[in-house]
Amino acid sequence: MKYILVPTDFSESANNASEFAIQMAKTLQFPVRFLHSVPTPVDWGKLNLQDEKKYPETKERINNTTDQLKKWEKKAIKKGVEADYSLIFNTAMDELVNFVKPENYELVVMGTHGAKGFEKIMGSNTQKLIRHSKVPVIAIKHKFDLEDLKKILIATDLKKESQKAFKHVYKILEKLKTGLELVYINTPYNFRETDQIDNIAIEFLAEIEIKELKLQCLNANNEARGIGMALNKLKPDLFTSITHHRTGFDTIFSPSITEEIINNYALPVLSINREV
Repeated sequence: MKYILVPTDFSESANNASEFAIQMAKTLQFPVRFLHSVPTPVDWGKLNLQDEKKYPETKERINNTTDQLKKWEKKAIKKGVEADYSLIFNTAMDELVNFVKPENYELVVMGTHGAKGFEKIMGSNTQKLIRHSKVPVIAIKHKFDLEDLKKILIATDLKKESQKAFKHVYKILEKLKTGLELVYINTPYNFRETDQIDNIAIEFLAEIEIKELKLQCLNANNEARGIGMALNKLKPDLFTSITHHRTGFDTIFSPSITEEIINNYALPVLSINREV
């Protein structure tokens, strides 16, 4: 059984993410798992009860963390969502990327403080979860209720290499029973005429057996500017980006653009890496 994973440091933004994750789990009919990492001075898993008493501050921190995780578990269960929690030790974000395996998790929901960059949720380099996760990641900044989700905007480059990731994320989003729109950013270095873009979009969706979606095409000098225009014009409630790490003229929707959106806009952002 796959879970929705919520890495949490119990901050306000992480609590917002936890609330949203419970709502998503109920709608998508997945169990939810709350995850926190505690730094310990020794390998805590190898200590017996007697040795644990030698580290009273660490033991107290672990007990307090466990209590908070249990509160979220009970809150989810009270709302009709199957839930559990996982307490791990000395796991930095680099290692968390390896922890989040697609065979175990359908989605990751995480909090971020946005304007100040990614805050520490479990150690440093939270950006790496967005950049390298093999599981789609939703970044939540403010409190957001799923019932307020009316329009989802999916940015796409309409390339074959993006089809697998697009289909994956579409299967999640279509279960939310809300409006879905595509946006394509037409840039000078890869300019296409309108009819050409429409035909490419029809072929792109047909090959992955998805019914035709409304496509918005915006002309812009670069992808970042185009995405900003799309968000300001179309005003979605959730933005979805399929990212990759290529360089040169194939840089559309790089992880850095996704991070910029998360940092500068209030809406939730769903990201999936097409290369993993």
